[in-house]
Amino acid sequence: MSKFKVQIRRRNIPDEEILADLRRVATELKKDTCTKVEYDERGNFGATTILRRFKQWNQALQLAGLDFPNRQNVPDEELFENLADAWTKLGKQPVGREIDKTEGLSKFSLGTYEKRFGSWNKTLLAFEEFIQSGKTSGETSEIAKEIRPGKRRTQRQINWRLRAQVLIRNSCICQMCGASPAKDPSVVLHVDHIKPWSKGGETVLENLQTLCSVCNIGKSDAVDES
Repeated sequence: MSKFKVQIRRRNIPDEEILADLRRVATELKKDTCTKVEYDERGNFGATTILRRFKQWNQALQLAGLDFPNRQNVPDEELFENLADAWTKLGKQPVGREIDKTEGLSKFSLGTYEKRFGSWNKTLLAFEEFIQSGKTSGETSEIAKEIRPGKRRTQRQINWRLRAQVLIRNSCICQMCGASPAKDPSVVLHVDHIKPWSKGGETVLENLQTLCSVCNIGKSDAVDES
């Protein structure tokens, strides 16, 4: 039977030892960076220790030679595109705490959104306004209406904002089999032309639908995969 031994908390740990441990965790994750949640799960010292020592998480990442986003200069559109990606991965509208606590879900923290827009609810409202405003690649202009007959009015490629509109409209559910990441995280969703692009179908909201990868592949060449 082993003897009982108390564990003495180490003090005055050298900065480089802490930074080396931060790099170790990033290497184990096979990433160029590391979030606070990821470090708490694998690190030897804890995210709180790093924040107490270096004041800011990004400062610690920079000193460790790891990648970190300059959140102050990130365009709103990039934040919204990241939110749309998180929405798709979850298969539902994200809750604020999921942004920080779900590994691999978001490139940006909940705090980043709250600082930019004021709160998570205000973030969602700003996202909704952004998605619904302006022309998408599927909309036609007055000039497009004058295009000679037979010429395509839209591009085949679906931009991320139009894709987000389709996925959210369809509740991130496959319109053929009902699969969704909300039920099964392994489900991958595609946005598909209902009338194939190859057969004259346009890239407009009304001609797009959400399909899982299995159903989309199953349709073979009847539909263009997006």
